[in-house]
Amino acid sequence: MPVSYVHRTNANHLLGSLPAVALERMLHHLTLVPIASGETLYQTGRPQPYVYFPIRGAVSLSYLGGATQVEISLVRNEGVIGIPLFLNGVVSPCRAVVRDAGAAYRMSTHRLTEEFNRAGQPLRVFLAYARALTAQMEQTAACNIQGTIDHDWCATCTHANTCPAADP
Repeated sequence: MPVSYVHRTNANHLLGSLPAVALERMLHHLTLVPIASGETLYQTGRPQPYVYFPIRGAVSLSYLGGATQVEISLVRNEGVIGIPLFLNGVVSPCRAVVRDAGAAYRMSTHRLTEEFNRAGQPLRVFLAYARALTAQMEQTAACNIQGTIDHDWCATCTHANTCPAADP
């Protein structure tokens, strides 16, 4: 495997935090793809054939309730698009649309499921990320619904620069 390929996987913090042996197993199943602004990576309620690990750009996760669409999170190179897959889901309750063009590593959901069935450290890393993203979504929901925000959370929240309630 070329060194530059391995180095770029470290551009995604979640992939970079995996043990070397797990990353080595996954490398052969990761494909570097461009992600274009406005591109829909997955739709609400539809099966997801792939998960995406952004290395550049940003992907907006939005909840659609009736005619209302609310952004609940923004994922950059810290994480993964496709959380429901490793929480035993096959479809997403939200929509993922590229906000800022860039690039991402893509992997089939089938292959990621195989990796999780091994259990161990990779699964724990992904579950820790899921907990952090869920906390961010909860804070975003509180901000959107109640107009209140925990300002200590703003230091780590990816919405801090766009959230109108984040101004002290």
